[in-house]
Amino acid sequence: MATLGSGLRTYRDIVTGLKADGSRDADIVELLAEENPILDDLMVQEANDGTGNKSVIRAGLPTMAWLKLYQGVSPSKGTKKEVRDASGHGESLMEVAKRLWKIAPDREQFMLDEAKTHIQAMGQGVASKLIYGNIATDPDAFNGLTMRFTEHGSTDEELAAHYVISATSTQSAAALRSIWLVGHGSQSVFGFYPKGVTGGLIANPVEEDWAFDSNDGRYKVLLQQFEWDIGVTVKDFRYVGRLSNIESDEMFDTTGVGDYVEMLRRLKTRVKSDGVQQCFYMPPDVFEMIEVVCHRKTQGNAIKTEDIFGRKVETIWGIPVRTLDCMAVNEDITTSV
Repeated sequence: MATLGSGLRTYRDIVTGLKADGSRDADIVELLAEENPILDDLMVQEANDGTGNKSVIRAGLPTMAWLKLYQGVSPSKGTKKEVRDASGHGESLMEVAKRLWKIAPDREQFMLDEAKTHIQAMGQGVASKLIYGNIATDPDAFNGLTMRFTEHGSTDEELAAHYVISATSTQSAAALRSIWLVGHGSQSVFGFYPKGVTGGLIANPVEEDWAFDSNDGRYKVLLQQFEWDIGVTVKDFRYVGRLSNIESDEMFDTTGVGDYVEMLRRLKTRVKSDGVQQCFYMPPDVFEMIEVVCHRKTQGNAIKTEDIFGRKVETIWGIPVRTLDCMAVNEDITTSV
């Protein structure tokens, strides 16, 4: 779902060269998109600094002045800083017994079925790093969204903490979850892949090799290596919002909890949306809660199923919702500024 005029494309748009002859392996690309819905949203471009991407990101806005006649204005400029985001490299190796392949009625479908679990694992891994990646604790990965939005409660629109709303004031809560609202685009949030790597995603040709059983007996196997190089840049934090500190073990309780629908509306209103493709990201159980709460408040019509680019997608106020299994983990609490 590339944004018109953004100059960026999604993986579905650009991934080519997955087969040895350079042709597009449509089945594998489709499988990747099905197993990892972020691939339908994330816009990507080639990195401008080898394996990393340099960009000037927004850190503040310029000022304006109201003037009297014959009064000048002092120059001002937006606060910006140059950053370099690093990419991460992930791999998965598929191994199947050649005898199974030989007796399969449809050998191509057999290999695709075997590849599915590897594709699913890679999709989950990339989605997890897009949300939680932190090179301080995992140097081989890349920085995701969470480490850039760790505080909440600021009234200053020039700070990232202004775009984080806390669902609770408890500072020692457990089983915390988040909802993200992300605007994908060339001036907001986009992914990148190293120079010279087509889309950053490679399914290498199938190779034949020997494997060993528990008694050191040999048998023939088919191997296929999948690789994924990816990083993410947040060029303008005003296009990203986070509803954090959702107490998942208490979220269906009708007493003592915040108004989640109201908080989502505040998030939607606060986060900039011009010229980008917005999507909500949340764990499956949190989306279940949002559906329940909306119907309790007679706002069930806020959630609809819409046809977007030929796919049935659930939306909240017209914004696509992506439920990610990788987000069903206990998060650290976001602190107040």
